[in-house]
Amino acid sequence: MSKGIKLITPIIFLSVSSANASNVQASEYELSRIEAFAKISNVVEYYHPSESVKATDWEAFSKYGTHYIQQNLSQDFATQLTHLFGEVAPHVTFNDYLTEPERLNRESEVIGWVNNGYPGKRGHYLFNRKLNVIKYGELHTEPFLPQQQVYYTEVNGVYVRVPMLLLANTSAKEGVPYKAPDNVNIPNTLENPYYCFGNMSKVWGVMEHFGQYFHHLPVNWKSELRPLLTACLTQDGQKIGDALKYSLTKLQDNHIRLFSYDIPTQYYWPDAGFEMVEGRPILIYKGENIEGMEVGDELVAVDGQNIHELIKEKVDYSMATEKTAESIVLGTQAMLRANPTDTITLDIKSKDNQLSSLQLKTDQLYYQNYGRTINKYKHSGQATHQILDNNIHYFDLSQVTNEALPDYIQKLEQASGIIVDLRSYPDDWFAWQNFLMAIHDGKIEGPALYNRISNHPDYEQRYVHRANVARQGASTVLNKPMVVLSSRYSVSRNEFVLAFFQNLNIPVVGEVTEGINGDVTELFYGGGGPNRMVVSFTGAEARQADGSKLIGVGVQPDVLVYPTVEDIKNNTDVIKNTALTYVKSLIKK
Repeated sequence: MSKGIKLITPIIFLSVSSANASNVQASEYELSRIEAFAKISNVVEYYHPSESVKATDWEAFSKYGTHYIQQNLSQDFATQLTHLFGEVAPHVTFNDYLTEPERLNRESEVIGWVNNGYPGKRGHYLFNRKLNVIKYGELHTEPFLPQQQVYYTEVNGVYVRVPMLLLANTSAKEGVPYKAPDNVNIPNTLENPYYCFGNMSKVWGVMEHFGQYFHHLPVNWKSELRPLLTACLTQDGQKIGDALKYSLTKLQDNHIRLFSYDIPTQYYWPDAGFEMVEGRPILIYKGENIEGMEVGDELVAVDGQNIHELIKEKVDYSMATEKTAESIVLGTQAMLRANPTDTITLDIKSKDNQLSSLQLKTDQLYYQNYGRTINKYKHSGQATHQILDNNIHYFDLSQVTNEALPDYIQKLEQASGIIVDLRSYPDDWFAWQNFLMAIHDGKIEGPALYNRISNHPDYEQRYVHRANVARQGASTVLNKPMVVLSSRYSVSRNEFVLAFFQNLNIPVVGEVTEGINGDVTELFYGGGGPNRMVVSFTGAEARQADGSKLIGVGVQPDVLVYPTVEDIKNNTDVIKNTALTYVKSLIKK
């Protein structure tokens, strides 16, 4: 065995076959230890700057570590922790009240983690983690580094000491990476409790140490780890998945997506799409072969269950913010089925209040059907450039490429007023910027965008960096009466771009937006493969144009317009029509 590898050998030896733990029944006592171990592991992984910590496979350490704890409960907890961390992180101590921090002077070269967001495995231009060396006397010039030499905490009755700065050329090089024991094999599946403990620890830990929005949320995230670990004892992928969705929903992050090979997933949907309109689930889209219901009809029940009751059951597991959860459940979750040959029964109320039941095949992929429904609702697909009454031009900025933009700007220069449509996601990163630059020739401020740097385990003590996202305008050729359109589906980059228009005092006409912005990053939990579980989430904090809270609130239009059921039935683009009337009033001024 290599001398540079740490091997944890359980005192109770198991056969090399498999630690399948088919009958594991952990007591509250054991779970308390496993929970504490998970919290300590996350702190050491993200803040202890040794080479051995950097080189350690923390997925393996976590699952085999929980196995060791469960198999050796006769030891006191501090002894277990010392055994587990002793060689991987020898400067991390437990119930050690005598060891003093390393003596440092101004010239001492120290090393620490710069946690500039959680990078995932695909890489990201903004998010990265790296070890950085600096002279101790210059530490104050680099606020991204820990400003505290040692982190002290007490977990489950154990006093824990975690150095966050080490001498770069000596103590940082001490320790050896962890290697899993050869005599235990833990299968990589959520249905194995030890693997599941590690997986839940990772998901919880990444949100705990890289989450950006806790100061805006009424959630005690620290208390969410225990129910996730408890769910692992069910050894049931569906129940574990539900527990994870329930916790993730509390983060109110509309960017959150969850994929796991071990969580049963359904993908199929009937060829019809509904949306909440005036508080009712209204048919927005139906396929050409669907008969027996019309756009504007109301959904009453799914397979005999009242639709409002069904939505209520699923909202807490929707992984969506409170303001959008009903819509998300209705559009993407309420009618999911496992197979394209399955059928579903819909009870429908027509416009003349007649009730009928339809049986439909679930032969569509839900996300494709949802896209068609959204496009129908927000009137996507109409001509990109239109000349309306009074020489007011309509322009769908979201669909324009940067290459095509100059020709459109030339046409828009002739307009008396302009309606800019941003109800859809702006595909070309440069097109919307160059459009703005033709409105104003000075500095154009965007939204307030922050990155809470993880230089301390405690959320409140982390350094908050504000990113400069301002653009510099170049022309005023489009400085004329103008409004910009929003929809309930405007999200992320939509909201980012809308903030620039707002800071140019250009009115927003339409619906309140989804309410989440900030670059998305991804947590990958491999377990022997690169994508066994993937959780995407918002990795930076974006606010409104005026610096106020965006998450769960959304951009608030100057002119609020919600389509009615009659608008849906008549295929009326009421947001665009309202914008036209408003621009006419601006021209008169």
